[in-house]
Amino acid sequence: MRSVKSILSVACIAACGGVLFAEGQTMMTKWGELVRSGNAWREYPRPQMVRKEWTCLNGDWDYAVTAISNTVARPEKWAGRIRVPFAVESPLSGVGRLLEPNEFLWYTRKIDVRPRKGYRTILHFDSVDFRAQVFLGHYELDVPHESANTPFAFDITDAAVPGENELTVCVWDPTSAGVVGSSGKQCLTPKGCFYTRASGILGSVWMETVPETYLKAYRVLPDIDRGVVKVTLEGAGNLSAFEGKVEVLDGERVIAKGEMEKYGEPVEIRMPQGFRLWSPESPSLYGLRITVKDDDTDIEDVVAGYFGMRKIEKRKDAKGIWRFYLNNRPYYILATLDQGWWPDGLLTPPSDEAMRFDIETLKKCGFNAMRKHIKVEPLRYYHHCDTIGLLVLQDMPSDVPERRYGAEVGFGPDTFRFAFHRQDWKRVMDHLHNVPSIVMWVPYNEGWGQPTTEFLTHATLDWTKRHDPSRLVNGPSGWNDFEGGRAFPNGIGWDSPKKNGKWIYNRAFTSHKPAGVCEAADAVDLHNYPTPVMPAVNDRRVSFLGEYGGIALKVKGHLWNESDKNYGYVEDKDAAALEERYLKFAKTVEQFAAAGLGGSVYTQTTDVEREVNGLLTYDRKVLKFNPDKLRKAHEAILEAARKAAENPR
Repeated sequence: MRSVKSILSVACIAACGGVLFAEGQTMMTKWGELVRSGNAWREYPRPQMVRKEWTCLNGDWDYAVTAISNTVARPEKWAGRIRVPFAVESPLSGVGRLLEPNEFLWYTRKIDVRPRKGYRTILHFDSVDFRAQVFLGHYELDVPHESANTPFAFDITDAAVPGENELTVCVWDPTSAGVVGSSGKQCLTPKGCFYTRASGILGSVWMETVPETYLKAYRVLPDIDRGVVKVTLEGAGNLSAFEGKVEVLDGERVIAKGEMEKYGEPVEIRMPQGFRLWSPESPSLYGLRITVKDDDTDIEDVVAGYFGMRKIEKRKDAKGIWRFYLNNRPYYILATLDQGWWPDGLLTPPSDEAMRFDIETLKKCGFNAMRKHIKVEPLRYYHHCDTIGLLVLQDMPSDVPERRYGAEVGFGPDTFRFAFHRQDWKRVMDHLHNVPSIVMWVPYNEGWGQPTTEFLTHATLDWTKRHDPSRLVNGPSGWNDFEGGRAFPNGIGWDSPKKNGKWIYNRAFTSHKPAGVCEAADAVDLHNYPTPVMPAVNDRRVSFLGEYGGIALKVKGHLWNESDKNYGYVEDKDAAALEERYLKFAKTVEQFAAAGLGGSVYTQTTDVEREVNGLLTYDRKVLKFNPDKLRKAHEAILEAARKAAENPR
């Protein structure tokens, strides 16, 4: 087999007239070096809804690139092979070609469909960026799907012929060159903290066999105070004859169970005395076995999953200060900003083991949380957070970065895309609802895709809180607050006054909406680089430092770009100076935690392309800090917050 470097340097430059991007194209992680077409993402993609009969379609597909302007039909000739599920721009795809906004990216492969009486075949796509049209043979299966943030599926039973079928996917991904919505940090011209675009199939493609009446989804809602868990089943097929049974397992042993009395109503199951709570310190999970049966045919659909008994809320502490509470105890959220980018796979991690490494590194350094920044990960990623024990603050992938300030002067693209953003956000929330480690939703980051109209911003926050009252909702993170809890005069954002070209702000300043007027968010979120600051304690929401830090350290031999273009908010000359500065910041955060700060997010877990302010280098080969020193400093922060919250004096 040719090396990735060989494939990139020879075959791909000429493909369809494409241009190979020049920087970082051969930077590989140790996991990426082991990826082959036969072992690319072979794990079952959906850990909370496992069936036995499934087929992985990852690996080599044929691909082609055509110009939008002269494409009259599907390609008759193919440019070569591409490795699914990696972006066409990534080294691990075997292509490494930038897709332009005026081009279509095509995929094709053969699939084998064997129909069985009483059963259906479902085709799943976990992520395609941005627009996907899917064909089986000549016929398009359904309307195109838009957004890389959530999976989509087709029942192909009636469209397929017995035996071999041709599956074709046409992708269009303009990134920031069109009104497309949530492309996050992808950029046509990468610079600073904006990165290389990722186009095409980015997540697993797979098929499964299900009965004609089957479980389409389920929704778990634990209640630790009442000692119950509610499970609502969503079915497909003959719903008039739909029967459902839910069993709770501790290992292999069934410890509780319940049956659905009426379709659409939750199954409420009482947990046994002494049930275990889920937390980062003790990530205890219970198994689920859900059995669905068509009463007319007696054919059963059996699905395996899991859940955690946990509760997250804001509550006033012994001094009357709003803080976060986990399982009825005060809990300081100590997180990093986690981008989830990889030099070899871009938005797709190189492997399951690679994802675990990032999460385990944060735990080793003493963090109890991450802010998953402007990205939705594969479901297996959240499964590792659930099992290892790490809280997740989940961002909505935002509007395109080049246009994020457009509406500051009035009607702009963020307002124009408001409905798409909201629909996509609902899909993300529903997709991730059952993940116990997710404790906070972050609908807006720094005004990216956030309307500057107060009504529209509040509508999103208020709807988010009502759609999922079991989790916290962050105020607009680090920008125009509009909820009243402003840490800057005139709002958190570009509308603050300037002096000598710099924004003037008063960190002690807060205000609120009038009594009785809704403030939907649970936190007042401030960003400040590089030093940590604290939004003033207030009587409505938790004081939260949503981003700070960004200390750069270049590690020679582990840089995406060896030039002087690397980016950070402040730079240290060596690891000792970096660690010293970080520990000083940690001591300041410790004082803030005692004074009422509810949580903090350090930027960031890893370097990303030109951005070199990570705990780890981009290739994950160097941890820039002594993890024992970080863990000790973090334990002091958590202890200071706990003592202050529990001591009324």
